[in-house]
Amino acid sequence: MSSEFIALDWGTSSFRAYLMGSDGIIHETISAPQGILAVKDAGFDEVLETRISHWDRALPIMASGMIASRQGWVELPYVACPANLKSIAAAVHPHTSKQGRKLFFVPGISTRNAQGIPDVIRGEESQVLGASQGGTEHFVTPGTHSKWIDVSNGEIIGFSTYMTGEVFALLKNHSILGRLMTGETSNPVAFEQGVRAGLKDPAGFLHRIFSTRTLALFNEMPTDNLSSYLSGQVIGTEIAHAIAKNSMNTQYRILATPALGEHYLTAMKIAGLNVSYGEPDVAVKGLRRIAMAAGLIS
Repeated sequence: MSSEFIALDWGTSSFRAYLMGSDGIIHETISAPQGILAVKDAGFDEVLETRISHWDRALPIMASGMIASRQGWVELPYVACPANLKSIAAAVHPHTSKQGRKLFFVPGISTRNAQGIPDVIRGEESQVLGASQGGTEHFVTPGTHSKWIDVSNGEIIGFSTYMTGEVFALLKNHSILGRLMTGETSNPVAFEQGVRAGLKDPAGFLHRIFSTRTLALFNEMPTDNLSSYLSGQVIGTEIAHAIAKNSMNTQYRILATPALGEHYLTAMKIAGLNVSYGEPDVAVKGLRRIAMAAGLIS
């Protein structure tokens, strides 16, 4: 059994493939803005082959993310929390592409909150399992739908989803709050002002965000600062809710590149939290661990 394989992280908006050598090192990476929603007529076979045609077809492919969702290549049921390497590996789904490639789709994970409302993740489980080092851990994955994920001794025990990125985009582009915004430059002072407002009064979000308009109307904030101010408000509100059940001594790790995670790192530090970035390429490490647990690679 070989230890070489292909790791595939195929989400809503992006495609990422990694050629993993027997040394456990990434030998080549292919990235494209060709997420599942950009694939026409369910042509996933063709898109995959176009991107990785020069890679050995005999190598197994470990695939995670929205590619295994209802809008993806196959729809896999969720593994219920608590979930670990063993339970996720047992639910991996084999599939053969039209070109004869052997794919193994990784399922997402589900949980329920105290009120019994379901929540789900797809793709972040691979990141967390790749980043986990044991003990009690808390991870944050920023994005359109950010996730706050709790882990105990390598087992995902719960998580919460926040539609922060999507809500910000909707408010900025499709509400009256965006009408007065000018410029795209990030302003750290305005961002911090918004973060502190969100942290102080998360329950007042729907009332408070109207200040994005009124501060400009009364010439109390430059219009090119409004976007940063609103961004700080939505992220600050998210953080206030997410940390409510934890102590201020809790250590958090952000699983994202600095380009994506910098606003979260800044906002969490404003909140007084102990926070740092996780290692890069943790999704690939997680897929390698899942493949090994499933007996697909050595």
